[in-house]
Amino acid sequence: MAAIIETEHLTKKFKHLTAVNDLNLTIEEGDTFGFLGPNGAGKTTTIRMLTGFLKPTTGSVRIQGHDVFRDSKKAKEHIGLVPDMFGLYEVLNADEHLRYYGTLYGMGDREREKEIDRVISLVDLDERRKSKIKEYSHGMKQRLVIAQALLNNPTLLFLDEPTVGLDPKGAYEVRNIIKSLAKEGMTIFLSSHLLNEVQDLCRTVGIIHYGILIKLDTINNLTKELQLQKGNFINIELATLKEKFIKLLREMKGVEKVFQYQNNIKVQVKSTELVSDLVSNLVKNGGKIKSVTEMKPDLEQIFLSLTEVKKA
Repeated sequence: MAAIIETEHLTKKFKHLTAVNDLNLTIEEGDTFGFLGPNGAGKTTTIRMLTGFLKPTTGSVRIQGHDVFRDSKKAKEHIGLVPDMFGLYEVLNADEHLRYYGTLYGMGDREREKEIDRVISLVDLDERRKSKIKEYSHGMKQRLVIAQALLNNPTLLFLDEPTVGLDPKGAYEVRNIIKSLAKEGMTIFLSSHLLNEVQDLCRTVGIIHYGILIKLDTINNLTKELQLQKGNFINIELATLKEKFIKLLREMKGVEKVFQYQNNIKVQVKSTELVSDLVSNLVKNGGKIKSVTEMKPDLEQIFLSLTEVKKA
């Protein structure tokens, strides 16, 4: 696949603060990319440079092969942006608001009205398109902002904290829109502090810390890497937990740690091939097993492991 985003030595300094430091990033067309980092790590600054709203101190950004600052018009034709803070003309209704932005995009009347119908339907605002925006819930306003970002039919959509402040229903609706767009082949660049959301939506992640990109890989590869570093965890649920079961497992070769909680035993092992022996020994000693589950590291564990190691 071709690269849709390419940065080379992208750096942004504010006086004595280096917000983004020598960022080299390549994202392929059709990928769902999650951009992670602690508060103040440089995520929003990076997005502002990638979308052409903030000029870098040094380095370059190309979108679909076009330099964002030297060939701004062609680069931005491919970009849709859902910022972390947005402004809407709340005295207008959705149609009027989108019609205004369609005119700014230079759309002809017929094309503009066709695209408005398309994006209104996509974000499920058909029934409220004639209502004043000031009457919308926060979730509806966020969906309208997504519609606005999609009006020019971009191939790349940036979303900066798209579900912040939304109730569970609103966040669920926004996530479903993102999944639908990704399924259609749109490239998604998602910045979020909600790690479970990124894990649900994204294939690839980049982790930035103190302005430096410390990791870039698929979630699947990062999970395997952490398993190699930390070992494998097996959760065994028993009908009744007895102290002798804990002692038995701790004495087994290949078992590194055993944790207990309620009627569950969490076992850290060098290899998952040991599972059948764990189960066999427990059963032989009177254990009644209800379930056995391999526990893979989640994105939160991956994120904490990497940012703790990379502290300045």
